[in-house]
Amino acid sequence: MDAMVLGLTLFFGVHALPLLAGVRQQLIGVFGRWFYLGLFSLGSLTGLSLMLQGYQQIEGKILWPAVGFGHPLAVALMPLALILIIAAYLPTFIKRKVRHPMLIGVALWAAVHLLANGDLASTLLFAPFLAYSLVDMLLTKARKTLIPVRKPQLYYDILAVIFGLMAYGALLLSHGHLFGAALL
Repeated sequence: MDAMVLGLTLFFGVHALPLLAGVRQQLIGVFGRWFYLGLFSLGSLTGLSLMLQGYQQIEGKILWPAVGFGHPLAVALMPLALILIIAAYLPTFIKRKVRHPMLIGVALWAAVHLLANGDLASTLLFAPFLAYSLVDMLLTKARKTLIPVRKPQLYYDILAVIFGLMAYGALLLSHGHLFGAALL
């Protein structure tokens, strides 16, 4: 559980920086844009790695019975979640029309996994992601992104859908190996 807590703290600590007024810009001023992005990515990936390690170490204590429709709902909504997450990083019309595609995708991912799983490890992993996504959507004003903004093109929306569905297919096939819960 220590790895899970450390991973959550590191991941969400790094992600809280852009929410603090001016802190991100000060860090970019000190380190430069690319070094800041590198540190942000390294902190995020390290946090995710620790969370996954901690997830595997937590005993399978059941907190509540999984919701009966949770698994089919997760199977149905995960493609949408992945498409939204990918669309957030491309110049898509999805990104133009949906204010927070990344946060909505993460919130969907976390919510359906909370419904499909009632164990302690899943709750410790998915509940903070759901809470963070919802709070970030509520508190975040439009801010200048560090990702270059280009004019949306339908081509990128198609790519977001294709890559989202490919990621979904890969997760369907490898979920049991990666996370211990086979979907097929």
